[in-house]
Amino acid sequence: RWLPQQTSRNRGSVRSHSLFAMALHRSCFLLVIFAGCVKGWINSAALLREMAPASHRCNSMQMGVVPMTKFDGTTLGEMEVSLKVAKSGAYIVHRKVVAEQANMRLGTATTKTRSEVRGGGRKPYQQKGTGRARRGSSRSPLLKGGGVTFGPKQKSYRIKMNKKEKQLAISTALMSAVPKMKLVEDLDEHFMQPRTQDMKAFLERMSVDTTNRESTMLITNQRHENTYLSARNIPYLNLRTLDNINARDLVKAKKIIVADSAMATINARYGSKDAA
Repeated sequence: RWLPQQTSRNRGSVRSHSLFAMALHRSCFLLVIFAGCVKGWINSAALLREMAPASHRCNSMQMGVVPMTKFDGTTLGEMEVSLKVAKSGAYIVHRKVVAEQANMRLGTATTKTRSEVRGGGRKPYQQKGTGRARRGSSRSPLLKGGGVTFGPKQKSYRIKMNKKEKQLAISTALMSAVPKMKLVEDLDEHFMQPRTQDMKAFLERMSVDTTNRESTMLITNQRHENTYLSARNIPYLNLRTLDNINARDLVKAKKIIVADSAMATINARYGSKDAA
């Protein structure tokens, strides 16, 4: 009676092992098929990515005409400007403006919670018998002198943009500002001493009225001390060099005045390689 039970158990174990082996073989077969499908999907996605690049990276050259004037206001003619422009120009310029405004934030606002406020370790009064609400600490957010509930903490609002993306955004903003742009000769030799009246007279010859809140941007190649001192007290006049121009000022300005040397650097930096 004991031997047949032993043989039946052996038969069951053999059958279970055979079923397990079949299931393992089937799962391995399905895994190989799934791996092949995933590899095919990855290759097709890479091929599509190469065939269809990002829209804002597909930049093209755009040409415009900028009027040229002398320091005394005499018209010299026109100059052609050809800069790189993003296909989705509004999107990339908006991203640059948002990043600039976010990076201007300090993020230093902070408050203390009830655990950070000094004191409050002793129970103010007994739990029962006073008729008042239960208090375990005098630094509760409900009391004066207590902590702040969900208050601000120090944080960074910085938004990162790629270097080529930032350059393309500046180039697109400059090209969109060509209709309100005017080209003049270099101002360094005309400001031998800091004098605000000379700068105001120059702006009047350029048909710029800063008294009516007409925001004007003056772009020079490098910083000149006398030019900077002559322009810093004039309201709504923003004097910038090419090292610190930004998309926010270019979009905000009603009129833009660019020096000759600055325009040559702009063409070399943001224009085509042939022009550089």
